[in-house]
Amino acid sequence: MARPVSRKTRVPLCLLRGVGFLFETAGHRVALALGAKIGDLFRILLPSKARRVRSNLEKAYPDLRGTAALRRTEADVFRHFGRLGAEFFRFPVLDDGWVRDHVLVDNLSLVRDCLGEGRGVLAVIAHFGNWELISKRLALDLDVPCHVVTRKIRDPKIDAFIRERRLRYGKALSIASEEGGIRAILRALARNEIVVLAVDQSAGPPEGIPVAFFGRPAGTHTGAARIALRQNLPILPAFSCRLPCGSHRVRFGPLLDFPFGSSLPAPEKIAQMTGRMTALAEERIREHPEQWIWMHNRWKEFSR
Repeated sequence: MARPVSRKTRVPLCLLRGVGFLFETAGHRVALALGAKIGDLFRILLPSKARRVRSNLEKAYPDLRGTAALRRTEADVFRHFGRLGAEFFRFPVLDDGWVRDHVLVDNLSLVRDCLGEGRGVLAVIAHFGNWELISKRLALDLDVPCHVVTRKIRDPKIDAFIRERRLRYGKALSIASEEGGIRAILRALARNEIVVLAVDQSAGPPEGIPVAFFGRPAGTHTGAARIALRQNLPILPAFSCRLPCGSHRVRFGPLLDFPFGSSLPAPEKIAQMTGRMTALAEERIREHPEQWIWMHNRWKEFSR
């Protein structure tokens, strides 16, 4: 079910543009440092989000409950997303040279191989690292449109601001999942283009099924698996992580294929594929837990 879209703008568009100008004119290191400080401020100003981050980290890492290490990770989560916001606002000045030097890529050949099949690329991501840089990096090496499937933000002006900036500077078109998203996805794949879907957000039935995530059942979208099964396509995971030096690394793969010769019914195939995607996302998150969106209520569908 689509979320209602608010008609009220909570954040003035001029403020967003002003913040964007501030980050664009600041040096990159200064902008990231400022973003981290803003993350610290948001942690103080949004105590409910801080509690959510802490609670989710305790669910995922019960041995760290009440420890200083967990509180450090909680703080690092907010700092990471402050830096991510700074980078997104700086997209207009992160030119091709910067992206080529600072966004490293592994296994780009997998993308080319999928395109060579002529049936499009169905890629899955998590809200991890700076996922917005994936399409920006792809645009340097491939002259192929990239479509990102997203949910609309409740504030229509902010939603339009982000989509326009993602298209103009991030080199990615947005597909609204609430507005005939499946048809747009199938058309893009038929044109041998790239479609990117996130697989780490909570979803209840009928779109979602319970899948283990950090040892707990979490309602998980099955859309990517359903499309892959319908189109007889492999799924290409794509994850971006921030490196200690300040650069980023985008890793593609491994390709996930269905056992098409299997006698399993379609729902079971979809459940297994959704589980494999989620397990891989968890594996990547465990490598850098501070870079995942722990303020999301990931386990809400099965928390009782």
